[in-house]
Amino acid sequence: MTQGRVAILFLIEAGAFGILGGIVGSIAGIVLAQELIALLSRTISDLYVPVGSGEGGLLWTSQFFNMGLEGVMIGCLVSMIGAIGPSVDASKTATVRALAPGDYEASQQLRVGSLGVVGAGLLIMAGFLSWPGPIQGVPVLGYMATLCLLAGLACLAPLCVTRGSGSRRMIGRHTGVRSVMKNIAVEHASRNPGRNGVTVSALMVGLAIMIGVLVMVRSFRHTVEVWVADTVLADVVVAPSLWLRGTEIGTVGRSLPPSWSNTLSSIPEVAAVDTYRDVRIEVNGHRVAVVSRDLRLHARWSRYLVRTGDSSEHLNRAAEIDGLLVSEVLADRLGVQEGSVLEIMTPSGARRFPIVAVFYDYSTDGGKLLMDRALYQSLWHDELVTVFPVYLRDGTNLDRVRARITEQLNATTGGGLPPLVISNTELRKEILEIFDRTFLLTYVLEAIAVVIAMLGIVNTLITSVLERRREFATLRAIGGSAKQIRQLVLWEAVYLGVMGIGLGLIGGGLLSLLLIKVINKQSFGWTIQMIVPVGALVQAVALAVVATLVAGYFPARWAARQPVVEGLREE
Repeated sequence: MTQGRVAILFLIEAGAFGILGGIVGSIAGIVLAQELIALLSRTISDLYVPVGSGEGGLLWTSQFFNMGLEGVMIGCLVSMIGAIGPSVDASKTATVRALAPGDYEASQQLRVGSLGVVGAGLLIMAGFLSWPGPIQGVPVLGYMATLCLLAGLACLAPLCVTRGSGSRRMIGRHTGVRSVMKNIAVEHASRNPGRNGVTVSALMVGLAIMIGVLVMVRSFRHTVEVWVADTVLADVVVAPSLWLRGTEIGTVGRSLPPSWSNTLSSIPEVAAVDTYRDVRIEVNGHRVAVVSRDLRLHARWSRYLVRTGDSSEHLNRAAEIDGLLVSEVLADRLGVQEGSVLEIMTPSGARRFPIVAVFYDYSTDGGKLLMDRALYQSLWHDELVTVFPVYLRDGTNLDRVRARITEQLNATTGGGLPPLVISNTELRKEILEIFDRTFLLTYVLEAIAVVIAMLGIVNTLITSVLERRREFATLRAIGGSAKQIRQLVLWEAVYLGVMGIGLGLIGGGLLSLLLIKVINKQSFGWTIQMIVPVGALVQAVALAVVATLVAGYFPARWAARQPVVEGLREE
């Protein structure tokens, strides 16, 4: 057989595995998609426009074949690309060298240093790529920085596997059979940087993605929670019945009559009623929300999280000079700041508004500008109200006032849909529940990454057991027990797990910085206050430890059951 035929043989084998994996993966992916459609539909309904999930059944009929074919093609192609390097190595390996056990891994050790240099270069490149801004609103370079970060750490994994053997010398200071087993396990793992480096990389990537997304989501949730607590201060909110579903607001069907303001103000327990109006317009090619309300009333009873200065002063000043408060997202997209002038096309013609302040807002990803209601009505000639924030007097019974508000407003609806009367606590809870449902899908993807890492550990250890059958048989022949063989394989799994978890913690921390400071900022413009959820990180590391031990248990158990006679037959 020629060298070319050897390479083709390996590529065909990889393609066959890819086809099989593509078939299984496509079926599993469609089944998983069917389960997640309801969740995704709920998220779209929460954030944008109400949708149903009844169309999901089409995946089993009209799209099943096409999706399955694409999955098979992708699986085959990716497998063959991944096999190019090993196929070329196999074709160039001389027959005598191929028959020498361990020679392939010995040759790979010579490349560990160079691979480490490449890894360091990729990490430096990731740092440079994180500085430029987005390209046409898309953080392309941020995505490339993420890829370079994970690839760089993956290239450093073989070096860590070999250099990590220094821990073996530290362990070797202790005496006892257990220490000897640790030394043997670490020594063997460090002698196989090529294969073990791939395993460590798989665990590192899975854990890094889990930690990075976890820190990002928890930081985002904390930021939103603080924002809601500081800005949603109305005791009761009166809104259309579908107000919490979708953002296409401002239409007549999703608005309330202005006469309700007098009805609400007539209730003795009500101290103040604000009139909040939210419509969508185009500003310099961007679709943004125009919010109008009584700014002086809002300055007394509530506030906005402004970037600089005092919220009440900015609100009163905006009402006095017919100015605007602009959200952080819109300010960054339009390139404006405090003291700038923004021109907006209104129904009454083009109008230039001074920008009084920039405030943090997470209710829309398109941006928001705030003006006084009197100014809005004079330009848009719109009397409708989106919601009524209601502030109650001190010592008022909330439940009794809500019941009275509902009773009086229902009498004015004329048999139509009753309004939504929601308390401050319920509104905050609903906002955070929508947030949690939105990111629930990410946890499913993290679980898949962990499973892939577990399979990588299992694959590596089983291959190691197959290669070391003679070694295990020799240890058994000179007095080693089956329990000690299990310990040997488990210690090797622990060593690889420690390397993977260490790199995963580093990668997860750096990935979270990229997600929060670069990708999220460039994609949506939101400033997220980064926090470190220590408890959640401990749980993630504990999950990785458990996954490592579970992945190492079955190969260890199988190694301990290998027949001694067959292992020594060729000795």
